[in-house]
Amino acid sequence: MIKVFEDFDYMRVGQMQSLLESHDIKTFLKNQFGFGGTGELPFVETVPQLFVINDADAPRAQELLEVELKAAEPRKAWVCKDCGMEIDGSFTDCWNCAEQDE
Repeated sequence: MIKVFEDFDYMRVGQMQSLLESHDIKTFLKNQFGFGGTGELPFVETVPQLFVINDADAPRAQELLEVELKAAEPRKAWVCKDCGMEIDGSFTDCWNCAEQDE
């Protein structure tokens, strides 16, 4: 078994587990109930950790996780090339002139 992901957010770890399982990669989730010991145990003993069972699946799992995590990164604010308005990164179209970000 190889650890491929960990996060204090159990929901996020569960999302990553679902992603890998949907690509036929068998996984094991360690510390899924460890949050109850937080403060009493070292944090490394309570943080949810995702492992792939078959070591040969680890490179593909890492690739899938990288793509997913990259897509979830917040975009930076941008300036509309048509009207010069600064637009929040969560928008792909200018609210002022409807020009699309590239």
